[in-house]
Parts: sequence; C-alpha cells; structure tokens
Amino acid sequence: MPAARKPRLGGRSARVRQAVLNAAFAELGEKGYDSFSMEAVARRSGVHKTTVYRRWPTRDALVVDALDSRGDRHSPISGTGSLRADLRLFAEDVFAKLSSPHGKAMLKSLVSAVDQSPEILEKVRSFWRERLDAGAAVIEWGIDRGELPPGIDVDLVIEGLLAPIYLRVLLSGQSVTADFLQQLIELLLDGALHRRITPTCQ
Repeated sequence: MPAARKPRLGGRSARVRQAVLNAAFAELGEKGYDSFSMEAVARRSGVHKTTVYRRWPTRDALVVDALDSRGDRHSPISGTGSLRADLRLFAEDVFAKLSSPHGKAMLKSLVSAVDQSPEILEKVRSFWRERLDAGAAVIEWGIDRGELPPGIDVDLVIEGLLAPIYLRVLLSGQSVTADFLQQLIELLLDGALHRRITPTCQ
C-alpha cells in the first residue's frame, strides 16, 4: 500500500506572493514610497517582474497588499482589571511596533504616500480606525468597571494617548519611557474624570 502523501502547506503561488510582499515591505521601509519601484521588488524577491505585474498591476496595489499583510495592527491584550494598566500595555504595544526595525521608516513613508495615493490613504484610514477601536475597547472596560464616566469621547482619549507617542517617534526623537507613559496616562484620565469629554462633531 503506497504511503499517504503529506498535505502541501501553501504552494508555489503562496510562496511567490509571500516573497514579493516581504520584498515590498522591506523596500518601502528602507527607501520610502517615493523611491519604491516594482523592479526593485522583483529583484529583491527573486520573482520575475512580469509575474509581479500580473498579480499587482500598479505600484499602489502592491503597496496596499503589503501593508495589509504586514501592517502593525494592534495585538489584543488581556484585561488586567485596571484601566491604567490596560492603557499602559496598549501604549507599549503601539510603541514597540512603531520602533521595530521597519516601523519608523514605514510610518514616515506612509506620511508621504497618503498625499499622493487615495488608495493608500483609504488603507491608512482603515488601519487607524482599527487602532482606535482597539483602544476604545480598553476604555470601555474601564467604563464598565466604573473607572470612567459613561458617554465620554473614547476616540479623543485614545488619540490623546497615541499622538504624543507618534510625535516622539516621527519628529522629536525623544524617548518613550515607562515614566513618560505613566504621566501621559495619568494626565488623560485625570482630565476625563474631572471634565466630561463629550463626542466631537465630525
């Protein structure tokens, strides 16, 4: 009786796609959007450029797919039972992704790309919405436990937490320390407790 064949994990098409996306992500992180080219991706991945163009007919289509496959989406956290501790874990996760080998370069290249590509702008907006939703879930846990009043603008609180982290990574180069995060969280929660933050008009 012939031995049973082992199931194939993926296949050539899946391997080619992963090689191209990995190369695209690396090119974008190292060279930015303005210098990103399909030819460079093909060389780096070892895949013929005709194959690359067949699957991704435009540069933006490839960039969006690469971002979708390797984007720094938020990793869900387990609730600690403390809003301050949960926010600290959330902020640390965000900073870790931004300061990863390609994180900072990717972020800077996307700042340039969103002004040039509506397709990439839409992808970035979708990612940002996911990040706000992840942070909002942490705030909602705190509201359920009575640590914050209901009805506050949770997006505004999370934006207040994330903006200084992005500012330090992108512009000032200042460190994001445990003490900095702790002070930032205390400032935000003190403000939310002492002055009700209502949803802003869009």
